[in-house]
Parts: sequence; C-alpha cells; structure tokens
Amino acid sequence: MKIENLCVRRLIGDVSGATTRGHKIAIKGGYVYQTFQGGYTLTPLGWSVIRKIENIIRDEMNTVDGQELLLPVVCSADLWRETGRYDSMDNIAKFTGRSGTDYVICPTHEEVITDYARSVLTSYRQLPFMLYQIQTKFRDELRVRAGLVRTREFIMKDGYSFHETQEDLDKYYKRCYDTYYRFFKRCGLKNFTAVLASSGDMGGKFTHEFQLIHEMGEDTLYICDCGFRANKEVVDEESAICPECGKALQKVRGIEIGQVFQLGRRYTESMHVTYTDSDGNEKTPVMGCYGIGVTRVMAAILEESSDENGPVWNMETAPFAVHVIGLNGKDKNVLELAQKVHDDLIANGIETILDNRDIRAGEKFADADLIAAPIRLIISENNIAKNVIEVKYRVNDFDTSNMPMEFSVSDFITPIQKVITKLSHR
Repeated sequence: MKIENLCVRRLIGDVSGATTRGHKIAIKGGYVYQTFQGGYTLTPLGWSVIRKIENIIRDEMNTVDGQELLLPVVCSADLWRETGRYDSMDNIAKFTGRSGTDYVICPTHEEVITDYARSVLTSYRQLPFMLYQIQTKFRDELRVRAGLVRTREFIMKDGYSFHETQEDLDKYYKRCYDTYYRFFKRCGLKNFTAVLASSGDMGGKFTHEFQLIHEMGEDTLYICDCGFRANKEVVDEESAICPECGKALQKVRGIEIGQVFQLGRRYTESMHVTYTDSDGNEKTPVMGCYGIGVTRVMAAILEESSDENGPVWNMETAPFAVHVIGLNGKDKNVLELAQKVHDDLIANGIETILDNRDIRAGEKFADADLIAAPIRLIISENNIAKNVIEVKYRVNDFDTSNMPMEFSVSDFITPIQKVITKLSHR
C-alpha cells in the first residue's frame, strides 16, 4: 500500500470539537470520520484496527469454546415484550414497519439469542454451550462524548452461555473472567481492572465491569489495597469504607471496556426455554452474558497510550506492521530500494505501507507517527552507502531497547519476521 493511496484524511494542528487526547488523535490520524453525532465512519485505517481487535476476541473466545454466529440488528418488538424490557428501557430505538409490525433496533441481544437458543436446545446433553457475535448496536443515548468512548452506534462483542446448574455457570464465568484479562492485555491496555457492578437493565445477581482506570473516564470507581474493587453503584458513597478490610476506599475514574454477567434464569424463564434433563424432567437453563465494547477498546487504547504525536499500537492491533520510508535525495536508488523493500515484505505476507512521496522528511515522519506501524524502516543515501536499512520502533507494551536497529539490505525478510514474532508476544 502506498501512503498516497490510503483513503484517509490526516490533519495537522489541533482538532476542533474533540475533547480528549484519544478523540483528537482518532480524528487527526484519520481513523474515524463523524457521520452524525454519536455515529462514526471507521476509515480503512480505523477499520483495520477494529478487525485486529476482533481477531483477538475470536482467538480468545475459542479458548472458552465459544461458537460465533450473527444475529440481526433489527428484531420484532414481540421478543422484547416477552421479557418486559420493551417498555422498561429508555434507550431503545423503535419503529413501525409499513406492514404495521413493531420493530426494535437492538441495543443488546439477550432476547434474540434466547429466542435462538430455545429453537435449538432440547436435551441436557447439549449443555453447556456459549454463543457469541460481533455486531453493530444502536442505543438512543441522550448524550455522547469523547469520540468512540460513548456513541449511539457502536460495535460490540456479546456472548451468552447456557448451563444446567448455577455451579456450572460459576465455573464458566471464572473462565471468561480470566480470558478477558488476557484479551485486554493482548490489546495493549495496561491500567485496567475488574470491579463489582450493578446489573442494571440486564438483570441477574452477579456482574463485573472491566474498567480502564483513566482520568477522563465517566464512571466512578472505588478501589482498595486489599483487592476490593467496585463501581459507585454498589458502594456506600457516604462512608466509602471497604466492606472487606474496613480501610478508606480510593476514588478513581474509569472507562468501561467490558462486562460479564450472571443472568440466571431471567430470560430463559420469561421466554420459556426448557430442556429435558437426564431423568426425563423438563428444566430451565441458567444463562451468563459476556460483553466487550469493540470500538470502545480502540478508544481506550488511544486514550491510554497515545502521545502528542499520535497513537502507539502494539503489533496485534496496529493497522500496518511495517512502514517503509524512502527519504528523497540525489540518489534515485533510494526510492527504488524503498519500493523493492515494500514489495518484498508484501510478497511475504507482511502488512506494509510505503512512503515514497516527494515531500520533506519531517512531514513523512509526522504521518508515520499517526499511522504508527510498530516497525519503521528508513531508506536513505547514508544507509544505502552502509548497505543497511535503519529501523525505528513505535510499540505499545514492549521494551524495544535491545531490538535490532538496522537490517542488511541483502537479508532483511527473515530478521523482520523474527522481530514481528517477538513483538507479538502472545
């Protein structure tokens, strides 16, 4: 990919209308374009990051035996009437079709997945199972803020597990809880934690939110050195005393990036989902729910890890692995070599972008900071004279001080592949 063919608009200087660092970088780097208030177009650059995050999700969901499916964005209002949420949730977008049917643009998919499960489940031998999707949601929020942190339309991973017993759900819930820690770490997030939370409109007896502790977060969290963590909704704010050790709780701000719920039988009972147990008796399964805000994870990375120059991705989330920069000079071999290096990397399956434009080096480096490929290869007259390719790194969550600083012009593919593998550190 040549940088001039990348269909995004990068901006110089400050960004009007953006209130946080991450939001500014998302617009300045051309990762998003605001189509309407609370709804963003993910550009080829932004969509690449989202696809990387989604691939990590799929990889981790496989470790807990998740089965991916895709549910419709719109469903009949009748499903929501079965659970009573059609009239109780205030952020549902509703409309009536020309045939007179009432529809819901799904803000979440508990009703839809439960309807599907009851069409499939007949025997205890099928349990447990977990179904998940990566899907667009729409919530008619009164306010939006901070770019992708709070929007009306967003991408979410929501998973739902079905079990014979509460004990089985407890065990599976812990597996998913641990998997979420691995997922967020692989995305490059660092200062995140799980906190006890209120289940709100979702229902259920037990839930944890995964929060990125950050000053621009809109959630208030209370944490203690003993390990207690909770959202303000489950803490006595007047005393703010830890219920486990009795010490004063520390108050911090957080960005919610995921949540896991024990839903119990709220949906399976109201929607009459049953199966036959080993004794031939009819039983109602127990449910768990596991959500990740995909677009919000991207926003969280930008808030936590970007600097004044641009984002800092890791190898698993960056839109490109390698950025090749040919520095203009009198020697035409520079741009020819830069093109060859780019072509060889592409031929070996390495996502690479090339900058051979006839502009100043400073402009090229500024754009490279915004695109933020973890590996930057610099081709110049001085480097060619030494028969080397200079290497610079821009990597989140990895110490590159002992990484190679140059590659041989005649042998760079295998060394770069080794570096990419090392930087991917799963």
